[in-house]
Amino acid sequence: MKFKVRMLSVALGLFTSPVFAHTVYENGHIYTVNEQQPTASVMVVGQGKILYVGGNDGARQFKANASEVVNLGGKTVLPGFIESHAHPTTVAVMQAGDFVHINGAASLPQIITQLKDYLTAHPKADYVLAQGFNVVSLGLPQGVLPTAADLDNVSKTVPIVVYDSGMHAGWANSAALKLAKVDANTPDPIPGKHYFERDNQGNPTGFMHESAMHNVVNAQQFNSVENVAGQLQSILNTYHSLGFTAITDVGDTFSTTPAAIARLNDQGKLKMYYQRGYFYDAAKSTEQNIASLKALHEQYSKGDLSMNLYKLFMDGTIEMDSAAMYKPYPNGKIVEPFLSRKDINDNVAAALKAGFSVHVHAIGDKAQQVILDVFDANKRINPHLARVIAHNQVFEPQGVQKFAAMKDNLFLQTTPNWALISEYDDTKVKIGNDAYRRQFLLGQAARRGVAVTFGSDYPANTFDAVNPFSQMYHAIKRGKPNAGYLTPTEAAMSLSQSLQAYTINGAKQLGINEITGSLEKGKNADFIIVDTDIGKAGLEALKNTNVLATYFKGEKVY
Repeated sequence: MKFKVRMLSVALGLFTSPVFAHTVYENGHIYTVNEQQPTASVMVVGQGKILYVGGNDGARQFKANASEVVNLGGKTVLPGFIESHAHPTTVAVMQAGDFVHINGAASLPQIITQLKDYLTAHPKADYVLAQGFNVVSLGLPQGVLPTAADLDNVSKTVPIVVYDSGMHAGWANSAALKLAKVDANTPDPIPGKHYFERDNQGNPTGFMHESAMHNVVNAQQFNSVENVAGQLQSILNTYHSLGFTAITDVGDTFSTTPAAIARLNDQGKLKMYYQRGYFYDAAKSTEQNIASLKALHEQYSKGDLSMNLYKLFMDGTIEMDSAAMYKPYPNGKIVEPFLSRKDINDNVAAALKAGFSVHVHAIGDKAQQVILDVFDANKRINPHLARVIAHNQVFEPQGVQKFAAMKDNLFLQTTPNWALISEYDDTKVKIGNDAYRRQFLLGQAARRGVAVTFGSDYPANTFDAVNPFSQMYHAIKRGKPNAGYLTPTEAAMSLSQSLQAYTINGAKQLGINEITGSLEKGKNADFIIVDTDIGKAGLEALKNTNVLATYFKGEKVY
């Protein structure tokens, strides 16, 4: 999209110096996400900063000496979007080599055939990493999981590792287990929670849960810093095309990814605020984990790259019967949080004392209850640091009230499209009617002042979920009766709340709200131009909104 640009001559050449160069964007529908001035028609940008936001009268002094004037022609301007929870470096690793996407509805025979076909078409592949299966779709008897023997039918020599759709479980063939030196003597990272499935003799069957799986994948050594950095650059370009100017990469266990991010940053190619997380390692003590994060922070945090986030896992997923719930699963299984309350408390306190924000995965109602209580117990430790609870699928009975009571620097991070009923066909059976009605209570929390933030969790979600307009659509449409979403309709959010979830609330979560997240004088010029006036358009038009241009610190990056 080309906008009408008028170059202005400047008397005496006084303002030709870069110090005074500025651009006026006029005749636009500007949504500032600033409560003191929600809308405007003119914005002035210079030296990467916003110099003015308002109407034509106040802009005259800037127009007189502007280096250029951009006529937006009624186009809409929004703050740059902020992705509050994703795994872009995981995607980069997958794309750095031989990767196969598995359809979540695929049966076990279909997966085996797909992998065989891939190796036939790629005979030089020295490993295969795949992702996307759902256990319930495999066609196996209740309680039966796939094994290494299944994948050995694909290849006995090429290592193969297959993640499930949520990336909390997976399975490997014998070649991958051998390369990772996994055998009967290999300990489980956290017995019963992060572990290897085993046969009656104690031998790993090939199916793995949580960090047990990540350790096997990391042993493949198929990724290099250079290759991962190249793939990450492409991924971030895609994020720019969707309007993002900031991202929380909550981390992974791959050895090359921190250096890959840093390489882009050192080369001046990052072009966004990038917060990187460190995964809690069950094999390390609390002190060792904090020391590892400190080392990464000291080595790589620079400019717009911040390695300052400590990632903890309270539980797994409902799909794998590993979400920590008050009530047992239909098979009688009772799931407790992955860590004891003391261990969780010690890790949270240590991270906050060290100056790091804490980001915690919580799916089940018991998981949410425990981390809410732990955050409350540690609320006086560096209170300016963000405490983030991610996903929040099943709310504990008093969850909304507890979030509201602790709302300062406590963030409810989530993904709106997960409220589509089609994705929860067996959830009601697993968790019961009462818990089923307490899923993703977003609107209730937002109306009580809780800072809700939106993120895609990609690749543990479809790529479509990365699009902010699609997620805002789902958050709002949930309020329509019989629209195919989880009830109650009161859990829906408004357009204003949804926009805040992708902008100012996300900036607060990342600790950068003083410089970005809204369009205000003095903040960095992080903004997007889109083809739809989202304040006046209907829901379908909102969903189909296109980004025409993305600016980071005044520089056009898309």
